[in-house]
Amino acid sequence: MAKDQPQTDITDLARQAQALFMLNGAATPRIEQVMKVHEGMLEEAGTFTRHWIERRQEAVDTALEALNEMNSKDRPDPVAAMQTIADWQRGSLERLTEDFREWMTLCMQATQLAAGAPSETGQDDAASSGTVQDKTTTKSKGRAASSRSKSDHATPV
Repeated sequence: MAKDQPQTDITDLARQAQALFMLNGAATPRIEQVMKVHEGMLEEAGTFTRHWIERRQEAVDTALEALNEMNSKDRPDPVAAMQTIADWQRGSLERLTEDFREWMTLCMQATQLAAGAPSETGQDDAASSGTVQDKTTTKSKGRAASSRSKSDHATPV
Protein backbone atom coordinates (compact mmCIF):
# COMPACT_ATOMS: atom_id res chain seq x y z
CA MET A 1 0.00 0.00 0.00
CA ALA A 2 1.61 3.27 -1.11
CA LYS A 3 1.16 6.46 0.81
CA ASP A 4 -0.54 9.26 -1.01
CA GLN A 5 1.84 12.17 -1.39
CA PRO A 6 0.47 15.53 -2.41
CA GLN A 7 1.60 16.69 -5.79
CA THR A 8 3.02 20.20 -5.61
CA ASP A 9 3.31 22.15 -8.75
CA ILE A 10 6.63 23.95 -9.43
CA THR A 11 4.96 27.37 -9.54
CA ASP A 12 3.57 26.80 -6.04
CA LEU A 13 7.06 25.96 -4.81
CA ALA A 14 8.44 29.07 -6.49
CA ARG A 15 5.77 31.26 -4.87
CA GLN A 16 6.42 29.73 -1.46
CA ALA A 17 10.17 30.26 -1.80
CA GLN A 18 9.66 33.82 -3.03
CA ALA A 19 7.44 34.59 -0.04
CA LEU A 20 10.26 33.60 2.28
CA PHE A 21 12.57 36.21 0.77
CA MET A 22 10.09 39.06 0.33
CA LEU A 23 10.81 41.91 2.74
CA ASN A 24 8.07 43.33 4.81
CA GLY A 25 8.04 47.14 4.70
CA ALA A 26 8.39 47.31 8.48
CA ALA A 27 11.56 45.19 8.42
CA THR A 28 13.46 47.42 6.00
CA PRO A 29 14.61 50.09 8.51
CA ARG A 30 15.80 47.39 10.90
CA ILE A 31 17.78 45.66 8.16
CA GLU A 32 19.33 48.98 7.18
CA GLN A 33 20.36 49.51 10.81
CA VAL A 34 21.92 46.04 10.95
CA MET A 35 23.86 46.83 7.78
CA LYS A 36 25.13 50.09 9.30
CA VAL A 37 26.26 48.22 12.41
CA HIS A 38 28.05 45.65 10.25
CA GLU A 39 29.76 48.39 8.24
CA GLY A 40 30.93 50.07 11.45
CA MET A 41 32.27 46.78 12.79
CA LEU A 42 34.10 46.10 9.54
CA GLU A 43 35.70 49.55 9.58
CA GLU A 44 36.87 49.05 13.17
CA ALA A 45 38.18 45.56 12.40
CA GLY A 46 40.04 46.92 9.36
CA THR A 47 41.69 49.61 11.46
CA PHE A 48 42.68 47.06 14.10
CA THR A 49 44.11 44.70 11.49
CA ARG A 50 46.10 47.46 9.79
CA HIS A 51 47.62 48.56 13.11
CA TRP A 52 48.37 44.97 14.09
CA ILE A 53 50.23 44.33 10.81
CA GLU A 54 52.16 47.59 11.23
CA ARG A 55 53.28 46.47 14.68
CA ARG A 56 54.32 43.06 13.35
CA GLN A 57 56.34 44.78 10.62
CA GLU A 58 57.94 47.00 13.25
CA ALA A 59 58.84 43.86 15.25
CA VAL A 60 60.54 42.31 12.21
CA ASP A 61 62.40 45.54 11.41
CA THR A 62 63.65 45.99 14.97
CA ALA A 63 64.65 42.31 15.17
CA LEU A 64 66.75 42.73 12.03
CA GLU A 65 68.31 45.89 13.44
CA ALA A 66 69.11 44.04 16.68
CA LEU A 67 70.72 41.17 14.76
CA ASN A 68 72.75 43.58 12.64
CA GLU A 69 73.85 45.46 15.77
CA MET A 70 74.97 42.25 17.47
CA ASN A 71 76.85 41.07 14.38
CA SER A 72 78.40 44.43 13.46
CA LYS A 73 81.12 44.31 16.10
CA ASP A 74 84.50 42.75 15.38
CA ARG A 75 84.38 40.45 18.32
CA PRO A 76 81.32 39.07 20.12
CA ASP A 77 80.17 40.93 23.20
CA PRO A 78 77.68 38.82 25.18
CA VAL A 79 76.72 41.70 27.48
CA ALA A 80 75.91 44.01 24.55
CA ALA A 81 74.03 41.17 22.82
CA MET A 82 71.94 40.55 25.94
CA GLN A 83 71.20 44.28 26.23
CA THR A 84 70.17 44.43 22.56
CA ILE A 85 67.90 41.39 22.98
CA ALA A 86 66.39 42.87 26.17
CA ASP A 87 65.67 46.14 24.32
CA TRP A 88 63.99 44.25 21.48
CA GLN A 89 61.93 42.20 23.93
CA ARG A 90 60.87 45.37 25.76
CA GLY A 91 59.64 46.79 22.46
CA SER A 92 57.86 43.52 21.68
CA LEU A 93 56.11 43.59 25.04
CA GLU A 94 54.98 47.16 24.34
CA ARG A 95 53.65 46.05 20.94
CA LEU A 96 51.79 43.14 22.51
CA THR A 97 50.33 45.45 25.14
CA GLU A 98 49.15 47.78 22.39
CA ASP A 99 47.66 44.78 20.53
CA PHE A 100 45.68 43.84 23.62
CA ARG A 101 44.57 47.42 24.28
CA GLU A 102 43.36 47.85 20.70
CA TRP A 103 41.66 44.44 20.77
CA MET A 104 39.72 45.42 23.90
CA THR A 105 38.82 48.74 22.29
CA LEU A 106 37.62 46.90 19.18
CA CYS A 107 35.45 44.57 21.26
CA MET A 108 33.98 47.47 23.24
CA GLN A 109 33.26 49.49 20.11
CA ALA A 110 31.59 46.52 18.45
CA THR A 111 29.46 46.01 21.55
CA GLN A 112 28.57 49.69 21.63
CA LEU A 113 27.68 49.65 17.95
CA ALA A 114 25.40 46.66 18.44
CA ALA A 115 23.87 47.96 21.66
CA GLY A 116 23.58 51.51 20.37
CA ALA A 117 21.23 50.52 17.56
CA PRO A 118 17.98 52.45 17.98
CA SER A 119 14.80 50.61 18.83
CA GLU A 120 12.40 49.59 16.08
CA THR A 121 10.19 52.58 16.82
CA GLY A 122 13.15 54.90 16.26
CA GLN A 123 12.59 56.73 19.54
CA ASP A 124 15.33 56.89 22.13
CA ASP A 125 14.47 56.33 25.74
CA ALA A 126 15.00 59.47 27.82
CA ALA A 127 16.96 57.47 30.37
CA SER A 128 19.38 56.22 27.75
CA SER A 129 20.67 59.73 27.08
CA GLY A 130 22.11 60.07 30.61
CA THR A 131 25.55 59.02 31.70
CA VAL A 132 26.31 55.78 33.50
CA GLN A 133 26.73 57.69 36.75
CA ASP A 134 23.31 59.33 36.30
CA LYS A 135 21.73 55.93 35.68
CA THR A 136 23.44 54.44 38.74
CA THR A 137 22.26 57.34 40.89
CA THR A 138 18.72 56.98 39.57
CA LYS A 139 18.74 53.24 40.25
CA SER A 140 20.07 53.70 43.78
CA LYS A 141 17.46 56.39 44.48
CA GLY A 142 14.78 54.04 43.23
CA ARG A 143 16.02 51.27 45.49
CA ALA A 144 16.16 53.60 48.46
CA ALA A 145 12.64 54.82 47.78
CA SER A 146 11.32 51.30 47.43
CA SER A 147 13.04 50.21 50.64
CA ARG A 148 11.57 53.23 52.47
CA SER A 149 8.11 52.37 51.26
CA LYS A 150 8.59 48.79 52.42
CA SER A 151 9.73 49.95 55.85
CA ASP A 152 6.65 52.17 56.18
CA HIS A 153 4.46 49.10 56.15
CA ALA A 154 3.80 47.08 59.23
CA THR A 155 6.15 44.19 59.60
CA PRO A 156 4.74 40.85 60.65
CA VAL A 157 5.84 39.48 64.00
